Amino acid sequence: MERNKNRFLGLAGVAGPVLFICTTIIAASLSSDYNHISHFISELGATGTHTEQLMNFAGFVPSGILIALFGIALLLHLTKKPIHIIGSTLLIVFGTGMAIAGLFSCDQGCPPDGSLESIIHDRVSAITFMSAITGILLLGFSFNRTSAFEKFRRYSVITGILSLALLLIMISSFESRNLTGLWQRLLLLSLFLWTSRIGLHIFKNTK
Repeated sequence: MERNKNRFLGLAGVAGPVLFICTTIIAASLSSDYNHISHFISELGATGTHTEQLMNFAGFVPSGILIALFGIALLLHLTKKPIHIIGSTLLIVFGTGMAIAGLFSCDQGCPPDGSLESIIHDRVSAITFMSAITGILLLGFSFNRTSAFEKFRRYSVITGILSLALLLIMISSFESRNLTGLWQRLLLLSLFLWTSRIGLHIFKNTK
């Protein structure tokens, strides 16, 4: 029974990203001046915007909870080696950080300096991205010693390195805001594809 529950927890790694992407698309469609290429996703949930509640409480918070549940599935599914525990815990932090980012909105335009709530949002977002990237890299390096996940070793390492590169490119675009939204979406896509693939693997291979 417990393993069956863990099996379905793995699907949270798919459901979280799908929900977040769908909510982002819907919220953006309701904002005529919103641009996916240059704007942060967080701007859809910024304080005072008409899509604030939709983006935060149908997107960030539930999607973050689902991804945290996926991290728990990883923790339960993998062996209790320290690197597995740390890597899985960092994926839980990734999901938890997404949910917290939805509870603390950035100011409109998501400026680097703003209200306390906006600053919390920015700091949590930074921790969230780094936790996901570090967790995926650690798990990738450990998968060569885990037969059930060995085929994901190279993919995980590549995902971690690619995600780190996209994060750095996104940060470098903050001042100009040139293609910032695009880099952020590519970064999230790389992370979401990983949680989805691993989540499906857990679902299919847990009896």
